[in-house]
Amino acid sequence: MSKHIINPMRISLLLLLGVFTGCSTIATYDQEAYKNATSLKVDTLVVMSKANEALSSHSSEVAKLTIALDKAYEYDRNRPLNDITVKMWDKLRNPNGDLLGGFLREWKEDGPMLPKYVQHKKQQISEGFDTIIQLESGKMKPAEAEKKL
Repeated sequence: MSKHIINPMRISLLLLLGVFTGCSTIATYDQEAYKNATSLKVDTLVVMSKANEALSSHSSEVAKLTIALDKAYEYDRNRPLNDITVKMWDKLRNPNGDLLGGFLREWKEDGPMLPKYVQHKKQQISEGFDTIIQLESGKMKPAEAEKKL
C-alpha cells in the first residue's frame, strides 16, 4: 500500500520544476543589453546620416560602429534563453539583408547614397532597433521573476 502513496515533497519538487520550466522560456531583462541596443541605435543613425558621402571619409566611424555592434551581439548571444533577440540581431546585421548589414554593404560597394534613400533606410533600421529595444524592455525583471517562483 505504501507504494501508492505519493510523497508531498516529491509533488512540490515536480511543481517547482514545472514553474521553472514554464517561466524560463525567455531571458530576463538585462540593463546592459538595453543600454547596448539604445546606444547603438543612436550611433547607427548618426553614421547612416553620412552615407551621402564616400564611405572612405567615414571608414573609422563605420569600423567603430561595426565593432560595437559585434560586441552587443556577442553579449546577447551568450545570455541564456535569448534566442529571439539573437535572431533579431542576426537579421539587423545580415550583410545580404535589407537592414543595417545590407545598408553598410551597399554603401561600401555602391558609394554615396541619395539622401532620400538614406532617410528611408534609417527609418527601417530604426524600427529594427526599436523591436530589439522593446523586446528587452518588455522582459521580466529578475526580481519579478523570483517573485513568481
